[in-house]
Amino acid sequence: MISYDTSSSRYLALNCAEERIQIVLGTARVVMFSEEIHCPGQSIRHLPTAIERALRVQAMRAGDLAGIACVRGPGSFTGLRIAHAAMHGLSRPHAIPMAGLHYPDILASQTGPFAQGGELWVLTYARKGQVYIQGFDAGAPLTPVRPLPVALAYEQLEARPAGIFLLGSGLRKNPELLTLPGTIALPQILDTPMPAALLAAACTASYSSRPPQPLYLRKSDAEDNLVFIAASRGIPAAEARKHIPDFE
Repeated sequence: MISYDTSSSRYLALNCAEERIQIVLGTARVVMFSEEIHCPGQSIRHLPTAIERALRVQAMRAGDLAGIACVRGPGSFTGLRIAHAAMHGLSRPHAIPMAGLHYPDILASQTGPFAQGGELWVLTYARKGQVYIQGFDAGAPLTPVRPLPVALAYEQLEARPAGIFLLGSGLRKNPELLTLPGTIALPQILDTPMPAALLAAACTASYSSRPPQPLYLRKSDAEDNLVFIAASRGIPAAEARKHIPDFE
């Protein structure tokens, strides 16, 4: 692994895990550029131009970056692939080190003043009726992140001690989770990483010349609907399944 800790080194952080894409450029001391765009399913239209703006505003070239980090998940399959492709595309011609960032860790890291004296559970939207869930206590993970149906997530949280804190897009998409007794929902503004939190994660990440792998925890919607998609294109489902490894 490659480690950088100089305060003047400039890092680019990318997040396309959910409906809002984020581009943050800066050092361990200061956020130099930040942009957030709400563009569900349209990351590929906006991310490249946003990266170009970040570099242009600071009169920088990609080769001036000490590292590029992107959120590796869990989150949108398409968004994660686009962010990783952009990172790899910038890194390869300039030999810029790369790093992957764990999404729930970033969200948990920015809740210090709000979630004191109790467990914090991060729930982000996975798909209809499902969330990604991970627990933290004093900043340390209590559990690995995993996908769960909302009903099972409700039962798991109901069994935790009273006074737990909840955070994430999974709450807003599944408001029944907000009715859990003995829980405190943190402000919705914390559902998306603050630029400083995203940049801090990038500045302290472990970098390598090898691209990190996206964190996929469930089958994609396309895989689940493969039979219908293949039929609409006149392709036998068995034949379509043969090609799934080509895209993994």
